[in-house]
Amino acid sequence: MSCLELRDVTKRYDGLMVLSRASARLEEGRAHVVMGPSGAGKTTLLRLLAGLEEPDAGEVVRPAGLRLAMTFQEDRLLENLTATANIRLPHGRLRGRELASFLELERAALLAAGLPVDARPVRELSGGQRRRVAILRCVLADADALLFDEPLKGMDEKTVRQVMGYVLPRLEGRTVLWVTHDERERDLFDDPVLWTVRGGCVRRAPM
Repeated sequence: MSCLELRDVTKRYDGLMVLSRASARLEEGRAHVVMGPSGAGKTTLLRLLAGLEEPDAGEVVRPAGLRLAMTFQEDRLLENLTATANIRLPHGRLRGRELASFLELERAALLAAGLPVDARPVRELSGGQRRRVAILRCVLADADALLFDEPLKGMDEKTVRQVMGYVLPRLEGRTVLWVTHDERERDLFDDPVLWTVRGGCVRRAPM
């Protein structure tokens, strides 16, 4: 599988320049931590790579057949469904033994992340619990590249340790883009590729 790339990408919103001839080559199978101040264009970068936005100029290269999953800053859950049903949404075609196997995996994930396994709709869960459901839905998706937009925002350190204790081993060997403005999250990963978004540019930080 080839890399995700931005090639001289420019993106404006209502005349405001967010990215200006930005280029980046994101190595396959690595964790990429993207940092920068609020409003610098980190979310725009993710949305461009995911194909949710089109550049005004330049090119976004996504390998043919690449499977993407994303955790947004908003949870984007279906309020009337349970946590398990929300996590299972990308797996609607599973049947028989494959479905039973996934349900076991899903239950273990919920328990590991400190979430209830019951019939409550997610609208009855706390904000932190809902956030964890959104993260697990992304992590358990059958995807080659996972995009996370400030996924741990608002979580206390104990919850972060619990969630990441489950999540990190499942990111091994996958292409991960992890957007944050919290430098502590950078240290969650072993040998990540560091990027900064600032002043319309996307730059790889020195090792």
